[in-house]
Amino acid sequence: MGTMERYSKVGMQELDQRLSKIVEAARKKPVSVYRYGAPWVWIVSQEDWQGALKEVSAYIPPGHSLVLLRPQIDDLLDEHYELMQALAAEPGMSIAPQTVMHILLLQLLYSVPSEQQLYEQLNYNLLFRWFVGLDLNQKVWSFSVLSRSTTTLLNNPRAVELIQKVIGEVFCGALLQMPEFSLNFALLHSWLGKHVATPIASI
Repeated sequence: MGTMERYSKVGMQELDQRLSKIVEAARKKPVSVYRYGAPWVWIVSQEDWQGALKEVSAYIPPGHSLVLLRPQIDDLLDEHYELMQALAAEPGMSIAPQTVMHILLLQLLYSVPSEQQLYEQLNYNLLFRWFVGLDLNQKVWSFSVLSRSTTTLLNNPRAVELIQKVIGEVFCGALLQMPEFSLNFALLHSWLGKHVATPIASI
């Protein structure tokens, strides 16, 4: 079995142990990295990254949980069109509100511990880029723009309640069957807690 074939799909432990060999293999053929048994990210060469494949969606497995659930997520957000329009008019909102919703959902679903790490993931994680609508060669917003936009959205109680609704209606019933997600309930409760005087009950 050749190196390219051998490293076409790897797990996190193998990635840690054989990083240099896997990166070398990725120069010739993209390598899919699996986390908890589910597709997570791709390692690709500079040539591929610069456009050998036309769309970032070409790297996303069609059976990935985010792909399967995205229509439900977007339907829920579309039902709150007036809220999206109101958020778009807020002075600090430089990114489309629906896109910011997607960004914050990623932070919750993958327990990204900080805004800085979330920003870094948007720069190199193809799954994250696809979910928020960024193409392969599209530049990520500056960190300050991202921070202002997420803060503006989280300052709106109706927007935070909508995030809770998406998690409750789309994800909570299926999380046990989706081990790639590690939902950060504490972070969601902290967002909700800024807008209520009483403790938040568990979802």
